[in-house]
Amino acid sequence: MKPQQNLKIALTAVAILWLVNFLNLMLPIELRVYGIRPRNPSGLLGIVCSPFLHADLRHLIANTSALFVLLLVTLSFSRKLAFTAVLIIIALGGGLVWLFGAANTIHIGASGVIFGLIGFLMFIGVFRREWIALTVSVVIFIFYGGALLSLLVVVPGVSWSGHFFGFISGALAAMWTKAKKGK
Repeated sequence: MKPQQNLKIALTAVAILWLVNFLNLMLPIELRVYGIRPRNPSGLLGIVCSPFLHADLRHLIANTSALFVLLLVTLSFSRKLAFTAVLIIIALGGGLVWLFGAANTIHIGASGVIFGLIGFLMFIGVFRREWIALTVSVVIFIFYGGALLSLLVVVPGVSWSGHFFGFISGALAAMWTKAKKGK
């Protein structure tokens, strides 16, 4: 796998977030209403849409760098596992937010995917038991382990359930993909 391809994929993913934010400013409709609305049938679409929607520029900026770095690390480890993990994180994490998130709320942002990638990368070494995977897990824990402290505190306006279920989904993605080898 060429590092340039991984860089292009990670940059494209982040560029899509910025494009959606720009469209939200330009379109006459408010796209953020398409986030996850727990236990509301119309909120099911949010499972797919929510990672691309952000409350404001500060929210988008906060998610951009972490998402870029974590995607790049995941893609560098294995492109196939990266795509599988992201799909599991979005579908399972978003589905759990839809089932168990606070009522009468809308959950948006890429932070569920970010916490999912942290969980995936922290546990991939545990489940695969390969030196490279273990090294990745330790490095991610050193750099991003502090973010897990935010799972101990509920902050108004921040989707604790998005972070929590994203992390759990990432750890499960690591477990479910452990037998899959290859890039």
